Amino acid sequence: MEATRKNQHDNLQLTPAKLSRRALLQTGSVAAAGIMGGLVGSAKVWAAAAGSESVLKSLPAEVQQYYELATTTPLGASVYHDFKPKKSAPWLIGYASSFGGNTWRIGARTRLQEVLLPKYKAAGLVRDVITTEANLDLPKQIQQIRQLVDQGCDAIMTIGAAPTALNGVIKYAYDHGVLFVAIQGGVTSPYALQISGNYALGGKLQGQALGQSMGGKGNVLIVQGIPQAEASDDFRRGHEVGLKGFPGIKVVGTVDGSWVDSVAKTKVLEFLATHPQPLHGLASQSPGDLGALSALQQAGRKIVPITAGGEMGPLAYWRDHPDWLKLTYQAWPPGNEMEEGWEAMLRTLLGQGPKIASILIGPGAIKHSDLANLLPAGTTYTSNEWVEPPYQEWFPRKTMDMYFERPADPLQKKG
Repeated sequence: MEATRKNQHDNLQLTPAKLSRRALLQTGSVAAAGIMGGLVGSAKVWAAAAGSESVLKSLPAEVQQYYELATTTPLGASVYHDFKPKKSAPWLIGYASSFGGNTWRIGARTRLQEVLLPKYKAAGLVRDVITTEANLDLPKQIQQIRQLVDQGCDAIMTIGAAPTALNGVIKYAYDHGVLFVAIQGGVTSPYALQISGNYALGGKLQGQALGQSMGGKGNVLIVQGIPQAEASDDFRRGHEVGLKGFPGIKVVGTVDGSWVDSVAKTKVLEFLATHPQPLHGLASQSPGDLGALSALQQAGRKIVPITAGGEMGPLAYWRDHPDWLKLTYQAWPPGNEMEEGWEAMLRTLLGQGPKIASILIGPGAIKHSDLANLLPAGTTYTSNEWVEPPYQEWFPRKTMDMYFERPADPLQKKG
């Protein structure tokens, strides 16, 4: 995939290089080095860390930059720093899905079932994955997680639908010696190992890019995901921060797109029907960009700039209309986010010792010249599939190593 990781210490970058964690670390190393003046050695940090005390400065400078605006996720030392599973490999894994009804969740589950499970079964590390589905029913998800613990799972992965609702059952898993991994972050419990993109930072960069594409002025409608989900709130907060840099831009409304394109389309159409004033930009959350684009088309409105975050349809529109956007950012390719969580889970089961409770990474920038390589031939404006960079470009192994005390390729070392 042709795009880049954004160094958060730069101003908005309109000419990014190839999307690669390696490239970003090289370009960001000088700026990030300034953070390191007060760096404390890892051993000292581990000895002093307690409760929620941040251990961010114990991480290499190259990854500290990914924590800008990170205020809703635990940043203390991971309780799994010295974790040892009750049994040796192969392990039984639980995936307690909170919601499966959009293209992102389908993409994540496809990577889990069709790529990761077969690969790690063949390596002798995983016995099987038990998957449950709660469909945003929090009591049901809590019950399902307890059942996965009681069924003997060695580790459980989930995507939290609300920041505090699962804290009790996360502690239940921890007390029973079960590793709990929250993909997409989104929980406040220190007893979870969280790994995700930094969605507030991604939203900020998307908001800045949107402001540039709008010429710094006009009316913006914000299209949220699922409001009670921390990831949705972080994206919205980031969009607002990014847009604040443009005094000529006014946020004229917020609607809830539920991370479902059909819902986003309906909500945007309802807003347009009751707000006849001109609209100049849409700060949306993927999946939802395609629905927002479709709403503008159906309403006969001008196709204004949108924060196209990874769905192929809006990117295909940009491919054919080069002046529509100047730059956009992808913060959470679904398959790669699932693989990040899976790899962090296996590394922890193997005793590699995560250094921090929440592993965050930065978004990837996409420019117009990248689209020829990103989009399959014949991609239409209605495509709801996702662009996915190769995993080792999105999250190189040497970058993942920086978050662990005793790092190693999990496929080369069995527990």
